[in-house]
Amino acid sequence: MRAIIAPNEDPQVVYQTCVNSITDENLRYRLNEITNAIGTAALEYHNRATSKQLYTLPSNNCSNEEIALGTVSKKELTSVYSSHMVGKTKPARYIYDSLLSRAPLGRCPFCGTGYASTLDHYLPKTKYPQLSVVPINLVPSCKDCNTGKSSSISSTAGQQNLHPYYDHQYFIDEQWLYAEVLYTKPATIRFYVLAPNHWDNTSKMRVQSHFEDFKLAARYSIEASNQIACLRDTLSHYRESLGTEGVRKHLIVEAETSSKQHKNSWQTAMFQALANNDWYCNGGFYE
Repeated sequence: MRAIIAPNEDPQVVYQTCVNSITDENLRYRLNEITNAIGTAALEYHNRATSKQLYTLPSNNCSNEEIALGTVSKKELTSVYSSHMVGKTKPARYIYDSLLSRAPLGRCPFCGTGYASTLDHYLPKTKYPQLSVVPINLVPSCKDCNTGKSSSISSTAGQQNLHPYYDHQYFIDEQWLYAEVLYTKPATIRFYVLAPNHWDNTSKMRVQSHFEDFKLAARYSIEASNQIACLRDTLSHYRESLGTEGVRKHLIVEAETSSKQHKNSWQTAMFQALANNDWYCNGGFYE
């Protein structure tokens, strides 16, 4: 995961910017009536996210046509996002683009590999329509992470995915993603989670949930396979001139360089695994 500074846009101002582009006077009036409720929902979200308790936020399980808030139906409320924030000609589109532009180097913060091309509702708008256009619930994301993640919601603290706006510090600064070399032809990499022993159990469960929910094992393995194919000629050169230890030292440097950028990138885990594998360093990369 990649950390992002949480957006500080006023949720009520964002909401009003979206609502003001609605031409239906009756709908606009009813949506305006719940502006304060949107602000209250955003504040409650922030408080629970700060305390790692978003899973305790009650969901709204009414149907699309039922009233979700005030006199506004769920469909009308979620359409504020889909029709009046996402729409490229709408006044609130600049807010959408601004949030999207905060993806680190344009990469999805959930997986760290995909191109961030959309906004993901950390808490799905189908279950939390009042948060449809609340900026701190909108995270830049790649399509794989946005569409691949289940719309189900967490019922325990340990099931919560990592939140790029709120889960910083040790989730970013300490390594929990690792890999091992599989003796296939060509070599392949298996990724897995191993959180530090001193972490609390909830944090350990959260990184595992994040890893599984975004299907990172398979996605990272594909990325690693492509990288390994590119490494063959480079490592052949190092082995011919410097032997097995030359290969290992090159892989160690690559691992250290990747780690300085992101401790939990697939590159860091892959290069560490390759450097620590005698079979691979001794010519396994030829296979």
